[in-house]
Amino acid sequence: MFDSIVFFSIVVGLFSLINPISILPVYISLTGDYTEAIKLKTLKKTCTYIVGICLLAYFLGVYLLMVFGISIQALRVAGGLIIFRSGWQLLHLKHKQEFKGEQLREESEHKVDISFSPLAMPLLAGPGAMSFLITLYANRETGPMNAFWQDVSAVSAIVFVALVIYVMFKFAPRLMKYTGKSGLDSLSKIMGFIVTGVGVQMILSSLTTLAQSLLKDLPQP
Repeated sequence: MFDSIVFFSIVVGLFSLINPISILPVYISLTGDYTEAIKLKTLKKTCTYIVGICLLAYFLGVYLLMVFGISIQALRVAGGLIIFRSGWQLLHLKHKQEFKGEQLREESEHKVDISFSPLAMPLLAGPGAMSFLITLYANRETGPMNAFWQDVSAVSAIVFVALVIYVMFKFAPRLMKYTGKSGLDSLSKIMGFIVTGVGVQMILSSLTTLAQSLLKDLPQP
């Protein structure tokens, strides 16, 4: 059956990794010259793209990595490192900083539609979120019903996070007015603690599983 704990744990992890709060100032800057109608259209397309990217990462990511011969354990460690890096950058307010600035504005000015790039990817649905979803699918239950309900929870969480992003970005100017940049920075740091913990837990779980498998392969005295 549907597990609300699994649903909310996925929501918290995914929302923290996407971290739309840190992208609010960028979104306002990129869409400053847009009319309200164009803003809403761009925002709807961006959220649709986020759902599509996340669903592809969740359902197909593991199989795409298998094509390149990447093991599940290696994926878990790599995903944990990426997520840990994202959390560390959040703590030091450097999250996705490489995508900000004049280069991003110049790119947006030469694009008719910025909903997919740079907004949906890589600013929102970036490597950290995709690694989280790929690892989540790789660790899902083996039983068909348990796996099905985890998939339902994951899809519901992805759609829910996209809806939250839509509401946040729709009222972005008001949020910026009440919280200010310092308020957004504080929220980003709080998310940084959560994301860092998720990354460390993924790495420790992967190393523990790997150590157990190696011990089993050792000859018994």
